[in-house]
Amino acid sequence: MSAPRPSQSAEAARAAALQAEFNEKKWVWVPDDKEGYLAGWVVKEEEDMGEVVMAAGGEIRRLPLYALSKMNPPKFDRVDDIADLTFLNEASVVHNLRLRYGSGAIYTYSGLFLVAVNPYQSLPLYSDAIVHQYRGKRRDENPPHIFAIAERAWINMGDERENQSILITGESGAGKTESTKKVIQYLAAIATDTHPPPTPSHSQTPSLSNSPSFSPNMPTTGLPRNSSFRRNTHSKHQSISVSGSGSSLNSKGRLGLLERQILQANPILEAFGNAQTQRNNNSSRFGKFIRISFAPDGSIAGANIDWYLLEKSRVVVRSEAERSFHVFYQLMEAGGSLKDTLLLDGGVEDFEYLNKSRREVDGIDDHEEWTALKNALDIVGFSAAEQLDLFRIVAAVLHIGNITITATRADDALMSDPSQAERVCHLLGIPVAEFTRAVLRPRVLAGREWVNQARTRQQALDELAALCKTLYEKSFGMLVDRVNRALDRPSSKSTFIGVLDIAGFEIFEVNGYEQLLINYTNERLQQFFNHHMFVLEQEEYAREGIEWDYVNFGLDLQPTIDLIETSGNAIGILSLLDEECIMPKATDLTFTNKLHALWASDASTEEDHPGKMKYEAARFEQGFIVHHYAGRVEYRTDSWLEKNKDPLNDNLTRVLASASEKYVASLFAEYGDASSLVSNHINAFASMSKKRVAKKGAFRTVGQRHKEQLASLMTQLQATQPHFVRCIVPNTHKKPGRVDVPLVLDQLRCNGVLEGIRIARLGYPNRLPFVEFRQRYEVLTPGVIPRGYMDGRKACLRMVDALELDKVIYRIGTSKIFFKAGVLADLEERRDALLFDIFSRLQAVARKYIARRQMKKILNRAVAIRTIQRNARVYGELRDWPWWQLYTKVRPLLTATRSDDELRRKELELALVKERADRDKQEREALENLKMRLESEKGKVEEQLQAERALALDKDSLLERSKKREVELEEEVAALQTDLDTLDSQLDRALKLQKESEEKHETLRQAFDQAAEHLVRLESEQTTWSQKEAELNSQLEDAQVDIDILAAEKEELQKVAEELKNLVVQREEDVARVKERMEHAVKELSSKFVVEQRTKDSLQTKAETLEQESRHAKEQLAELSRAATDYSNIIQQREEDIDKFSNELATSKRERAQLMKEITELNGKIDTTSSQLQAEQDEHNRDAAVRSKLQEELDELRILLAAKANEETRRSEAEESKEEELQLLRSQASQLSQELGDARKSALEGQSKLKVELDSVTREYQSLQQSHKSLSDRFQTAQGSLKKVESALSDTEKTKRTLDSELQSVRTRQIDVDGRLAEVVKEKEALERKLNTAQTKYQDFEDIVLQLEREKSAHDRQLEKMRQHLDAEVTKRSQVEKSVSSQKAEIIRLKDINIKLDRDLNKALNDLKAREWEVKQLEAKQDKTIVEHVHVLEEAKRVTDGLLADAQATLREQAAYIRSLENNKKRLIGEAEDANREREREQLELRNKAKAMKAHEETVNRALEEIEHERHAREAAEVQVRKLERELEITRTQDRLKVAEARVRDLERKLEAEGKESSDLEVWRQRLAEEMEDERKQHQQDLAERDFTADQTRKKYQTELAQLSEELQSQRDTMSRLREETRKVRSDYDELQLRYDDEVYNGGAWKKEKERLETKIQDLNKAYETSMAAQTEQQSQIVSLHSQVRELRSVLNDAEADRALLQKARRALQAELETIKLDSVDTSKLSSDTELQNLRLKKQDLERSLEEQIDRASLATERMKKAEGYAAESQVELGKIRVENSELDKANANLEKQIKELKVRIVDLETKSLNSPKPNPTSRRLESRIEELTSQLQTSKDSSRLHRSTDKVTRDAMYQLAEADRQKTRLEGEVKIYETKLAGMRQAMDELQTSENNLQLAKRRAEREAADFKQKALNLEREMERLRNRLDRPSNVMLGSPVRSPRK
Repeated sequence: MSAPRPSQSAEAARAAALQAEFNEKKWVWVPDDKEGYLAGWVVKEEEDMGEVVMAAGGEIRRLPLYALSKMNPPKFDRVDDIADLTFLNEASVVHNLRLRYGSGAIYTYSGLFLVAVNPYQSLPLYSDAIVHQYRGKRRDENPPHIFAIAERAWINMGDERENQSILITGESGAGKTESTKKVIQYLAAIATDTHPPPTPSHSQTPSLSNSPSFSPNMPTTGLPRNSSFRRNTHSKHQSISVSGSGSSLNSKGRLGLLERQILQANPILEAFGNAQTQRNNNSSRFGKFIRISFAPDGSIAGANIDWYLLEKSRVVVRSEAERSFHVFYQLMEAGGSLKDTLLLDGGVEDFEYLNKSRREVDGIDDHEEWTALKNALDIVGFSAAEQLDLFRIVAAVLHIGNITITATRADDALMSDPSQAERVCHLLGIPVAEFTRAVLRPRVLAGREWVNQARTRQQALDELAALCKTLYEKSFGMLVDRVNRALDRPSSKSTFIGVLDIAGFEIFEVNGYEQLLINYTNERLQQFFNHHMFVLEQEEYAREGIEWDYVNFGLDLQPTIDLIETSGNAIGILSLLDEECIMPKATDLTFTNKLHALWASDASTEEDHPGKMKYEAARFEQGFIVHHYAGRVEYRTDSWLEKNKDPLNDNLTRVLASASEKYVASLFAEYGDASSLVSNHINAFASMSKKRVAKKGAFRTVGQRHKEQLASLMTQLQATQPHFVRCIVPNTHKKPGRVDVPLVLDQLRCNGVLEGIRIARLGYPNRLPFVEFRQRYEVLTPGVIPRGYMDGRKACLRMVDALELDKVIYRIGTSKIFFKAGVLADLEERRDALLFDIFSRLQAVARKYIARRQMKKILNRAVAIRTIQRNARVYGELRDWPWWQLYTKVRPLLTATRSDDELRRKELELALVKERADRDKQEREALENLKMRLESEKGKVEEQLQAERALALDKDSLLERSKKREVELEEEVAALQTDLDTLDSQLDRALKLQKESEEKHETLRQAFDQAAEHLVRLESEQTTWSQKEAELNSQLEDAQVDIDILAAEKEELQKVAEELKNLVVQREEDVARVKERMEHAVKELSSKFVVEQRTKDSLQTKAETLEQESRHAKEQLAELSRAATDYSNIIQQREEDIDKFSNELATSKRERAQLMKEITELNGKIDTTSSQLQAEQDEHNRDAAVRSKLQEELDELRILLAAKANEETRRSEAEESKEEELQLLRSQASQLSQELGDARKSALEGQSKLKVELDSVTREYQSLQQSHKSLSDRFQTAQGSLKKVESALSDTEKTKRTLDSELQSVRTRQIDVDGRLAEVVKEKEALERKLNTAQTKYQDFEDIVLQLEREKSAHDRQLEKMRQHLDAEVTKRSQVEKSVSSQKAEIIRLKDINIKLDRDLNKALNDLKAREWEVKQLEAKQDKTIVEHVHVLEEAKRVTDGLLADAQATLREQAAYIRSLENNKKRLIGEAEDANREREREQLELRNKAKAMKAHEETVNRALEEIEHERHAREAAEVQVRKLERELEITRTQDRLKVAEARVRDLERKLEAEGKESSDLEVWRQRLAEEMEDERKQHQQDLAERDFTADQTRKKYQTELAQLSEELQSQRDTMSRLREETRKVRSDYDELQLRYDDEVYNGGAWKKEKERLETKIQDLNKAYETSMAAQTEQQSQIVSLHSQVRELRSVLNDAEADRALLQKARRALQAELETIKLDSVDTSKLSSDTELQNLRLKKQDLERSLEEQIDRASLATERMKKAEGYAAESQVELGKIRVENSELDKANANLEKQIKELKVRIVDLETKSLNSPKPNPTSRRLESRIEELTSQLQTSKDSSRLHRSTDKVTRDAMYQLAEADRQKTRLEGEVKIYETKLAGMRQAMDELQTSENNLQLAKRRAEREAADFKQKALNLEREMERLRNRLDRPSNVMLGSPVRSPRK
């Protein structure tokens, strides 16, 4: 790694000398402008200043002390990790990097990441030995290297099973691409070498590979994340490297195909995506993220490459000091013969796109690079055609650049030399004419027509440049996709390591749009780095509870990112650019000006966006300046709109999409549809406009695409564990060994290197979980942790105490223990030393044991040898001894006498052993049986236990839900109680208000009495009265203005309410759609659960049930509420009580919801009424003042009258005038209150009505002014009217008494309402008691609830299916006519088939006649047997002729029957048309009736308006009376008094007449209301009758259609019988032929086999007959089920009609409520405010009853929907039964066919057994002719396959003749095969029987369910009738109440 150094002694001496020199002086770093920092020492310090002597030159500088940086001791020179420095400052960091770079060490650790300095030369740092050196080692065991980062990512991926990413970032030219290649090289090498090289067993190597827990396949070390270890001595590492590199392995020789392909993908991408720039000779002009996927065993499982932001503009234009992409120059320099193929003549200087760029680059040989590119393409797997396609695009780009475009005088573009265009079109496979037309005169859309638009020269050149960029970009994308397909493997991928190499930060002299996108990307990556390094690290400390002060490093780049990308209130640069691209007249200048206006404004506020600090307007050029983290960058905005739009001519894309070259066409395949539209439908503007709109809707700019790609990249990075590599550019001259300190410092600051070191030093970068720390380092603390369980934190505390670690260097969190940098390295060394000692002792003991064992073996061998020698010597001595010889001869004789005993004893032992073995065998068998039985019982018990557990889980979940529901119900009950309390309080307040109003009334009466005494003062206050009148007029005008404002607000509120309603409807529709999708998903999941329930465990089933419950939360809550209320009477009646109680709870819940609504409404009304009461009190005060003034005026009038008459008349007149004035005051007060109340309520009801009333008032006022003039002439007659006024006063007293009686009735109604409220409270208490009883019974009925839930879900599914089927039936009704027409075509086709059959039959008869002639010729040649057979053939011919005649007769009958069916069909069509006409006529009548009803309603409304006009006229007349009275008061003369009296009498007569007219109008209105009600009832009856007739006609048509379908089915059956008869004829022919063959061939040895097969055939026939009978029975049952379904459908239709009636009744009730509101508004009919309050309460009661009726109607509709769903489900089941019946028919047909084939085979066997001689040629010809006849007969019966089966039949006949010789050998085998077939058919018949039984059961179940749903439908009808009655009763009550009131 580093340069070779001197020996250790020399090194130590040099270090000692440097340390001694360092200790003598106070060394510091002095900042310098050129060199960055220079070394020096401080000689003098004065306060804040100091004198420093520079080490280089001895110059003395005077500097402030804060500018100086401390210097580290010399022992820290060239330290591997910058975090280990004592003094951490910029000068020390850059000094360390400079020293290491000068010694050849380009890699340096910087805390948690790696700093790599570009060496600008090749270094021997990446060989196989180096790879092996870093394989499986810790970070501190080797010098810093890019391989160590890759190894750490590999280790973390294996340990934590987490995806890893390596982010290689830096400026352009820093070496990111090379670092990426080295990372991929290392990963490929270690993934291939799954077994690490062996290490010496006796060497002490601090490596984890010696650990027994180390896995060779996937290295799993216990190291923590991001550990940084410190080396002890350099010599130790040298020894490690030497020992580690002792193996001579070659990774290239071990690499597999996938690894080589991954490595060779880089040359391909570099050739097509890299280029030479001013700062880098091999700069990546695109970003890439390479994901290398690994299998679980650690091997590479595939790779994938994502690319970002290709700089495609480099293809067209670039700086002269730069080059285009490498592939252009490689192709031109080393293309060879490929250049001729691609029509590339000349060199680089001959092409426009290359001749203005740099030709050669230092260090790049285009010939070698071309060879490497070709080899890489071959290795990756590119075929020759694919390579040619890639280079075809490159050559086409060069040729397009050479196309010359000139301009005419009119500035139109002209292509003077078409040769280059011809070359381009030849390469791309497109027509030349279309290409030139698309470039020069493209077709554009002008309005609704397509016209050819001439382009200028510049426009044509721009389009060609855009074409080149698009071609190259699309080809590059296709190239990357092809590489990804080659690198993808269909294997299991566990995790991946991603390597990010993206273009670095760029600052050029002229920065454009591409630089902004690149710098924006780097800004996001730097923000990710800052967040991960600084924020997440400190958040980890906070989560673990470590004492830590949050450090803000000030590196938040979010303001800059928001400046570029944000959208919303503050629009960013890219968002504004996208917006400008859409604007029609936008330019780059307008875009720049908008940017300045948004971000460069001088006005600063507190809410300014922080991005404004990062933005600055350019001073001299059109552009702006952005303050990036790397510095200020000035951007020029020239051509930004075009670059962002990336426009492309549609004509060119269509031409290229239709290219003959498949590769080119595939690049533009997305434009293919548009081309077909243009070419085929030029004038179809509508379709083209739709296509154009769709295409524009998909328009996405370059900025949008880049933001999406960048967001995807950041999402991937955030899901991985990142590792950071910071690449540094040492100098701008690309010279090795040189370090530009200011440049390096700038990069270090921008990359956040110093901040990362600071947090690494301040923080605790190494961490381990408690378990892992204890597992790894417990060996260092033996005996500290006792046996048994101990908490991890306590164990770690004991361990660190035993290890004697300082508390400063570690922290213990909640789940992990944290260490300072280097602490774990010391612990690892201590652990390695301990393990080395332990293993050394273990090896010593093992060697001692082995040595002792070997020595013991040697000693035993010596003893054995001596024993053998001694025995040999003894034998040698005894061998010649006579007694020994005698002993050896006698010894066998001694054993012979005991052999018999020995044999008997052995036999006994053998018997005992056999018995024992048998007994053991029996016991073993018994035990095995017992074991099997126990295992089966165990399995059953386990299954039961599993089921019990599942049931227990279900019960637990159900119990929890029930508890939750109980709590909710309690809360609801409490809420209801509170609501009732509030209602009671509101009622009390209303009563208090009533009492207060009565008291006010009394006080007013007393005030009136007091006012009578002050009548004398009225004369003096006359002037004040006129002023007061003016004030009242002004107040009225103000009130009118307020009314207008309120009306406007009302309209706005109505709009808002309508919008909210629409939103609610949309949300409900969305919820319904989601619910349907969820229900469909639930059905699918339930079916899958039935299939896979044996393999899935209980947890998954619980999860699915919970998921289903979460999707149907509302339905389950409703079911639980019903279940909770239905358990009161479950013992007696389960289902009925459950339904009843659930309905009661549902109604109570709806009532609660309604009560809540009413409460909110009451609150609003209380607010309004409080405001109204306040206003009315003010008005009452004003009225009191007015009354007092009027009373004074009346007193004056009375005094005047008293002066003329005597005291008695004066007193009577005073009393009369008093009563009159009292009445007038009352009427005035009522009128004022009425006007204000009308004004407020009419403002809520609508502005239009008020305007109409005001207009009418104004008109009446004008008319009254005119009448005033006429009345002044008749002033003399006013005195006579005074008497009539007195009579009117008496009448008003009577009306007062009637109003008092009405008030009393209202009070009685209020008492009734109170009683109802008490009843409601009692019902609520009863419901609470029922709820408590239900909850007590809840535990007992859990199982029943589960079953009911399952049944309900099943019923819901059935109802859904029935609903779907009903919809299908509606569609089928419209398809009847289509089916009839198809039947017509079928009849015609059958006629054609019959004609063809007749023709074929005639042909067959002719053939038979020809055969007969041939048989006659054969008679002379054949013997007696042949003659007999000929007779047999003739007889068979006659039989077949008869059968054919019968078949023709049946065909004629079928034709007649078809004609009758056609007649029936015509009749039915006519009837259907008549029914349609009748229905249309009924609809016309209904529309006419509706029009009449509308006209009637309009007349009623007009009458009501006239009544209102009359009322206003009466009020105006009363006002006029008051005016006249004022005039009477002013005159004070007797004459004018007499005239006034006459005038008053006249007015009273008019008032009386108007009152009579108003009463008449009231009676008329009442009559009109009654007529309206009668008309509405008649209309409802008409609708019901119409629905009934429509249902009857529909049923009639359905029955007729069913009959027609049955007739068609019977016709098909007859046709099938005809086919069967033809088959029988064919089988007879086959029998004749087989008999002939059998008599010729074989003898009669097969009779027994024939009889046996015949019995089998009879059995099969019987089974077939029984199945056919069962099928007919099932068809009849299906017909009955059809009828039941039709009945259910009619019931459902009735229910729908009832629902429509209920809705109409609801609308009628609402209309009545509106009328009641209008009536209640007219407060002139009431006597006081209490009556108004009572009417409001009554209205609320009516609204509540209306809501109840609506809820009941909704319940009825829900039940009806359930019935519809059940009907649909039963219809689906009927469809399934039909399908099963059709399958049974097919099976029966197959059985019949097999039976006939068996018969044929039996006859064949019998005939072949008769004769054995071979047939002669004549018989062969006859046989072939008979086969031909049978084949023709077969083809005649199957007309659909007539033409295509003749050849096949002939081939089959020839094949059968060829196979005739070999059939004899196969006969016995075929007999056995047919026996097995018969057995299989019997089994099939049994299966059919079982399926038939299942169908019977399903039919019975369907019948029962249909009966149940019939009963439910009847119940629904009764419920609907009851609801209708209940709706009629409130309507009658409401209609009657306003009618009776006037009569009282």
